[in-house]
Parts: sequence; structure tokens; C-alpha cells
Amino acid sequence: MSSVCASAGKKIRILFGSETGTAEEFAFDLENSLQSSDYACEVSDLDDYDRTELPQESLVLLITSTYGNGEAPYNAEDMHAWLESQEADLSSVSFAVCGLGDTGYPAFAQAGKDFDQFLGDCGAERILPRFEIDACFDESVEPFIEIVQNWLSENGSHYKKTV
Repeated sequence: MSSVCASAGKKIRILFGSETGTAEEFAFDLENSLQSSDYACEVSDLDDYDRTELPQESLVLLITSTYGNGEAPYNAEDMHAWLESQEADLSSVSFAVCGLGDTGYPAFAQAGKDFDQFLGDCGAERILPRFEIDACFDESVEPFIEIVQNWLSENGSHYKKTV
């Protein structure tokens, strides 16, 4: 599943790892918000995304749930393992991570924590502190969208769609 908005400039890549659909829904909520502010973006399921393209991305916003007791969701397992191996040079990539979880588990939002660490370990530049949502209590993705929008309003003019 992929949604695209065309641009002559740079594009924001929104990736999601989701077991039950919440992180996927949040990824499309983020895309809708960014599109309404005229940012060029594309949403991709981590399972469908060609990870060899990751080093060429400019800005990656990753939203992932945590499955079980700290594991990455099924559709994010391959990317998780690939990044953990630290084979990728992501020094030209900027990123932010939103991790979903259930505070009832000791490994709350662990997949988000892992992706945040792995991306940083591969040389990517963290643009925002990792954001965590307790999906068990139906917390909204809106605060994450707001901090992304604020960052983009100050730093993201080159992601605006051209008319």
C-alpha cells in the first residue's frame, strides 16, 4: 500500500510497521496532515519498501507499533534485522521515530526504541527526540504530527510541493 504526492523537490518518506493497523492509520493521518500543508510525501508499508532505497532518502518519518514483549511487528521484522546488522550507510538521511506500545508491558514501545537507535547507529541524523504513544489508552498521533509540522515549518521548505 502506497500513496504518493509528486514534487520537483525532495520528498518525505513515511514508513510504518503495524500489527493491528494502528501505526498504519497514524502514518496516513500524518501524510494527510503534511499534504494539507503542501509537503511532498509518500507512505510505505515496511514490508513493501525496498530497503536498498533507504540511504537515498532525505527525510524518513517512521511510525511503528511493538508486538508481544518488545518485538517489531511482522511487517517490520526484515527492516529491523537489516538495520540491526548496521550494514547501511545512512549518513545522508534525517529521521524521526514515533513508537506505539502498551505501558502495561515492560518493553513499552521497544520496536520504536530499536528503530530509533538503529537508524542513529547507521549514521542517520535524528531531527526530533523519539516520540512514544500508549496505544492501549487510545492516545492520539496529533502531538507527534504537531511537532513534525513545527520542525518542517522551520526546516522543511525544500519538501514543499511545487505548483
